Amino acid sequence: MAVNNKNRRRARAYGRSVGSIYLDGNTVRTIQPGLDEEDAPVRRRSRRKNKKAAEEGNAALYKVSPGYYLFVVAAIFITAAVCIWYVDIRSKITASQRQVSRLESQLNELKLSNDEEYERIMGSVDLEEIKRVAMNELGMKYPDQNQVVNISGAGDDYVRQFGKIPEK
Repeated sequence: MAVNNKNRRRARAYGRSVGSIYLDGNTVRTIQPGLDEEDAPVRRRSRRKNKKAAEEGNAALYKVSPGYYLFVVAAIFITAAVCIWYVDIRSKITASQRQVSRLESQLNELKLSNDEEYERIMGSVDLEEIKRVAMNELGMKYPDQNQVVNISGAGDDYVRQFGKIPEK
């Protein structure tokens, strides 16, 4: 009886009913008289009720405002637009690279053709014939020693003349 009174005092101190099964502490309790098998199904029913109430409470948690839907839809559209823009830019870059490659190959072909044409022209020129025509038919002759003026340059291939050439 002393244990029973002690349990009742504890139950009242914690705001529980005197006949409740749960008691605070870490020791094994003795089975209290007065517990029937009828209490067990009631407990199961109450758990089912609690589960339904929890599901209804969770359903309230999953309700989403229209503003959130609007935000998600806007984010999806912005992401799609950025992806489309990126793919478009990449395709333009690829097209530009192809065009540059095509133009470079065309340039190389033109350089090769130009070099071949230059070699053909240079091969067909006879310098002795040019000298003969210039001297005999056009009356040209080599300059005399006093007609040649030597000008020292700074290592360039050509000399710019800004004034009259001095006569000796």
